[in-house]
Amino acid sequence: MTLLDERTIALSGVLQACKLVQQLARTGHCDEQDMQASLQSVLVLDAVNTQSVFGGVEGVRTGLALMAGGIFNSAQVPDVELLRYVVSIMQLQAQLYRNTQKFADFGSDVERLSSYSGDDLVEACSAVYQKHVSTMQPQVIIQGEAGHLQNSVIPPQIRALLLAAVRASVLWQQKRGSRFRLLWERTRMQNSAREWLSQTRTH
Repeated sequence: MTLLDERTIALSGVLQACKLVQQLARTGHCDEQDMQASLQSVLVLDAVNTQSVFGGVEGVRTGLALMAGGIFNSAQVPDVELLRYVVSIMQLQAQLYRNTQKFADFGSDVERLSSYSGDDLVEACSAVYQKHVSTMQPQVIIQGEAGHLQNSVIPPQIRALLLAAVRASVLWQQKRGSRFRLLWERTRMQNSAREWLSQTRTH
């Protein structure tokens, strides 16, 4: 697996988690299997490769499909909104990463999440995001239906998925991802995503 492939999968993880956030905010629900794959990725701290963080390529299939479909060149309003979430998360993650002590504290709290599961994991992930990321600037402003955003169940799920997006963004950076690479490798990553999707269809 090349670094380009690993960056493609990591970025697909960011896209997928942010897409699930968007779905929750707009409709009040999202794909349960995708959500579980994204949340479980937060718990995987020592993986042999990037795809294993998500339980295999199938775990980021939705993110890969978005990338393969050319989302980075899309002018459609929902896609622009989604990319705004992605860029905001990547900026916040990079900011967190640069603060050695803050990132160490963040990492310690993430490690403790392994003792949680189910709804408790959602609440725990939400709390970690609130503690370490929600206080940073610029904040991620989620657009959606007021009825969903004011529902007591949805906001913790959104924060938990934003934490999953941060986790995937850490992977992206660890694989030498950057804003420059995002700009110049879009087409190559789109082709890589298409190749990964074609492989998943044959299994």
